[in-house]
Amino acid sequence: MTHALPSAADRRLLRERAGLTRAQAAARLGVSAQTLRAWERGRSRPHGRGLEAYAGLLTELTREGTGAGAVDVPRPVTAAPPAEIPHPVAATPPADIPRPVAAPPTTPASAHATTTAQAALAPLTALAPPADEPLPLPGPPETAFATLYARAAPGLLRQAYLLTSRPRVALAAVLSGFRQAWEQWPEVARDPDPEGWVRAVVHESALSPWRGFGGRGRRAAPADAGQAALAGALLRLPPPHRRVVLLYEGVGLDLPETAAEVEASTPAAAHRLLHARESLTAALPELADHPEQLAVRLRAFLAEGEVPGRPAPLSPETALADVRLSGRARTGAALTVAGLLAASTLYAVATTDSTPPPPPATEVDGTLTPAPGPPHPATTRDRPPAEGPGTGPGRLVPLGG
Repeated sequence: MTHALPSAADRRLLRERAGLTRAQAAARLGVSAQTLRAWERGRSRPHGRGLEAYAGLLTELTREGTGAGAVDVPRPVTAAPPAEIPHPVAATPPADIPRPVAAPPTTPASAHATTTAQAALAPLTALAPPADEPLPLPGPPETAFATLYARAAPGLLRQAYLLTSRPRVALAAVLSGFRQAWEQWPEVARDPDPEGWVRAVVHESALSPWRGFGGRGRRAAPADAGQAALAGALLRLPPPHRRVVLLYEGVGLDLPETAAEVEASTPAAAHRLLHARESLTAALPELADHPEQLAVRLRAFLAEGEVPGRPAPLSPETALADVRLSGRARTGAALTVAGLLAASTLYAVATTDSTPPPPPATEVDGTLTPAPGPPHPATTRDRPPAEGPGTGPGRLVPLGG
């Protein structure tokens, strides 16, 4: 008997509406918070007893939420095994973004704030549809990696540039994301949204404070005045707000999935988006009368915008060779470091005097007496003077009269 679960976004909404943190829900299910996060993001699916426990918890939360008049989420029912993997994130149209996200009844202030945020987001939903559903990755790992890289690398380079305004940092972040994807390829290949897996790594790598070092931190503005103004306005936002705007308006994720990718609650992501829109409207006054232009301009840049300096991504073949070489180099470096540590340890053991120190002397009746121990070899100074002719001082002999 197999249980059909609601969509990943609805599972997250049910938990948030009930006022449960991810850690609390994971404790009730007997799993780790990381496992529950993967279930809520559609990265993996529960099985066996975990599936039964998760379906039971969602059913309980659905009944509680229905009594409170909250989101109408499909209730998990007993059904035949699902034929396909849950749809990836990008398949949800933006029109579903302003879902009512009510906080638990015990926190009316938070519920009021969330309702206000959702009401403000409702008239500003993006009009353009999100990207098409990611296609499966065919063939052996090398072919699948090349397919994913050719399909996603150009767009990810533009996304990383909008997050940083640094072309070289953006290119390094894209290569780092695909390098980590190759190192964890079985997990990426099984993911229902491989491009989303790489995108999360690229965004985190681009926003890392260490990426600006090494001479790669110079900012550059696009040649087009409109794109330069948009990139400058985005750069003045805090990094978390910048990322939420890019995912929601540019990539086309809905609000719950945007919150899941940035590791924030749905109300928190909604408030970040509202504050970011206010700041962008102040910097770009034309958005006041046409707020939908923000999504239009972002998606136009992600589709065909030109990154300053034209730092084109590597070809799929070159990128695959690069990630393989990086993996071998890291393995070789790790083996070298381990060998040096082993050699230094052996040298220290070989050159260290293993003779234990003599025990301390003890005082007996005011006289220091050496502690018992192994006899020391006699030295010339310790030997008694030899007796015999020709040794020692001469004797005084009385003279005869």
